[in-house]
Amino acid sequence: FAQQLTAVHPEANVNIVLPAILLHDVGWSTVPVDKQLQSFGPHMRFPDLRRRHEVEGARIAADILTQLDYDPAHIREITTIIDGHDTRTEALSLNDALAKDADKLWRYTPFGLETVRGWFGYSTAEQMALLEKWLEYRFFTETAVHMARGLLALLHLNHNDFGK
Repeated sequence: FAQQLTAVHPEANVNIVLPAILLHDVGWSTVPVDKQLQSFGPHMRFPDLRRRHEVEGARIAADILTQLDYDPAHIREITTIIDGHDTRTEALSLNDALAKDADKLWRYTPFGLETVRGWFGYSTAEQMALLEKWLEYRFFTETAVHMARGLLALLHLNHNDFGK
């Protein structure tokens, strides 16, 4: 989704957005597996661990990108995006907005629907209703809203409930 979003927004920097989305969740590797699903979502018990995955993710991403001799200015922007990609409610830049939007769009795929539904014990109908509701406030760009609407329409068609 990051590639599609940056294609529609040529003023964005693909050399920032793509590494940011590829590396944004590497920090979960520092959070105990048995606490990960309780660190976000409707049953969140460990918000400090959600924040930790961002901070540690930025650190790990900086290490990886430095080893690859990535542009230091790009590394700074990428790590700033990663450090706050879930907890920061505003986008700091277009690059940040597109990374945040790409991170949310996968939930509108069949894999995303089933994965998130399974994480939290929702029925398909409940998860579809959440996806519909999230259209109103989870995205930063109109492009992502349009993409999500299209993906949601496909989900409805696949579940034979379009218009319900």
